Amino acid sequence: MGKEENRQTCNLISMIIVLSLVCLCMYGILGVYGFSLFPDEFGYWASAARALGYDFSEVASMGSYYSYGYSLILIPLLSVFKDSVICYRAAVVVNLVLQILSFFIMIRILDDLAKGIKRPVRIILAGSAVLYPSWVFYTQMTMSEALLFFLYTLIIFIMIRFLKEPSVLKGIILTLCTVYIYTVHMRTIGVALSVFIMLMIKLIRGKDRERAACIVSAALLTLGFVLALFAKDIVQGLLYNSGPVIRTSVNDYSGQSGKLIEILTPKGFARFFVSMSGKILYLGCATFGTAFVGIYSLFRKMLKKDKNAFFILMTSAFQFLVMCVYLLHSADPGEKRFDLFVHGRYFDFAIPLLGVLGIYAFLENKECRKTIVFSSVLTALSSVVAVLIVSLNRTGMSDPHGMLMIGMSYFLDLDDYRPVRTIILSVLFSFAGAAVLIFLVSIYHRKHNAYVLLCIPLMLVVLGYSACNHFIYVCQSYIYGDIQVADKITDLRISGFGGDIILLYEGGLEYIDTVQFRLRDEHIKVYYPGKDISDHPEALKKYISEIPQKAIVLTDFESSINLSLDESYNSSWEAGHFCIHYNRPDGDI
Repeated sequence: MGKEENRQTCNLISMIIVLSLVCLCMYGILGVYGFSLFPDEFGYWASAARALGYDFSEVASMGSYYSYGYSLILIPLLSVFKDSVICYRAAVVVNLVLQILSFFIMIRILDDLAKGIKRPVRIILAGSAVLYPSWVFYTQMTMSEALLFFLYTLIIFIMIRFLKEPSVLKGIILTLCTVYIYTVHMRTIGVALSVFIMLMIKLIRGKDRERAACIVSAALLTLGFVLALFAKDIVQGLLYNSGPVIRTSVNDYSGQSGKLIEILTPKGFARFFVSMSGKILYLGCATFGTAFVGIYSLFRKMLKKDKNAFFILMTSAFQFLVMCVYLLHSADPGEKRFDLFVHGRYFDFAIPLLGVLGIYAFLENKECRKTIVFSSVLTALSSVVAVLIVSLNRTGMSDPHGMLMIGMSYFLDLDDYRPVRTIILSVLFSFAGAAVLIFLVSIYHRKHNAYVLLCIPLMLVVLGYSACNHFIYVCQSYIYGDIQVADKITDLRISGFGGDIILLYEGGLEYIDTVQFRLRDEHIKVYYPGKDISDHPEALKKYISEIPQKAIVLTDFESSINLSLDESYNSSWEAGHFCIHYNRPDGDI
């Protein structure tokens, strides 16, 4: 293949990948009206809103603490776009831009890590990485994951450049990216620790002219980490301390430190490894086993003193361990959440690179039967342990949150949910996917035609669309109903209703997030009547009598309190997840 033909092939493949990313994102964006995952998405917007002077504190306090790094990107969007729907969609477009940038960065990474194959194939592998279904899925919502995927890719790229030729400038850029990814989500502490260790190793073993860059970078990283902790305390004080129950510890170190101590006990140590089995299963199923092959390939390179391989392995291992510590109790006999056991979201941003490096190992080495067998056996063994754990669970792990386990969600039937069946079908699908990959690689080895490998990203496009359709598009009609609730309140304000907006929150998902996000100039107050107050008529009557009669009161549309509120308020209106109660002035229509 001549240079000109090779360049044209590369450009064509790149265009196909980018077009696929754009089409996947744009296909559903006009049907997206707001949050799909509560209260996580709202938490990031709440910090951005507070920076612009809006007060979402009472609604934000219903959920736990969410880091503020992603909010820095949302602040200009919230400032420019006044309509909540347009603002949300603009954030999705920003995620798409980050995903496309990641594609070109990933190409450069593979130029260094996958030199044994031709560049068109490296481009296909880079496309396969950014088309990883979880990446596609999170791009279409305002979770911090889309930014984490991008930042992790960028950090790997910069670290490769820094290890090749250290400089103060590269070190500063690396440090800034590392501190920022930590502020986006605290669970990326594994990435920060890996960067610091790598700087220390380079400082000890590097040449004299390289040590200055390492010293400056390590000092800046330490300073940035300390400043991030101070900023976290400020954000928590402004947003998450307004409710009767303070839940900041759920996503903070204060709620996780005890788990590190627990692991040091025999029972905690056993619990740690039992819980880990579900995460290993997820890693195998989400990548058709290629991540295991990628890890094995990196390990072999590390033994040959490959610093890039060592850093990627260390970062992946630390992040995996962070996830396992955080979800230490996910396999407990009384745990209801299936997704916490077979979890991948906390580690998902590290998976695409491992997966494509596994595919690269297949392409580079025709005799890869041993690694394929090892990968399949590891997936199968982890599935056996997982089935056993789920079968012995007292609740049957009856509460699946499918959008937090995208890599194993394709056979998750929410109407007929059976976790054991989900595990078995996911494993069989993983084996089938691995067989298809091996078949495509064998054709490539015979034909030496890169276009054959485009079937890999095509498979991922289908899976990414399936995930989005399964968990985002299907629920947006209800979110649109909540948008109508907010618009109804706006109409009431225009008509002269000046009372407080009060939510009577009895538990469940925080759908009020959508209403507060749309009514950014309003401060919604949250009352907590208790789940069982409707069982005590006199107490309920007294409670309602203490609510201001001029208030606009929101309740869950299925709440039993609605009947009592109808006796105190002469008007009500229902849409989405809410029922609005208010007193219409006499004679007003």
